[in-house]
Amino acid sequence: MTLSDDTSNPGALPADHAGSVLCRLLVSHPEVTDIELLGQTDLPDGIIYALGVILPDGRELIVEVADA
Repeated sequence: MTLSDDTSNPGALPADHAGSVLCRLLVSHPEVTDIELLGQTDLPDGIIYALGVILPDGRELIVEVADA
């Protein structure tokens, strides 16, 4: 594992993982009423997040995003 540029610079903000970036994008969508973290799997090359995205009519989308 190598250090990214943001960890070597003491003034830099830590990089977001893919799950948090996707959540911010989904929350800003007018048809998304809620997001739930359903689980995560730690793998040697990253993490897989399972998200439940709730829509206004009660439907739920299950989304998996890998942060590798």
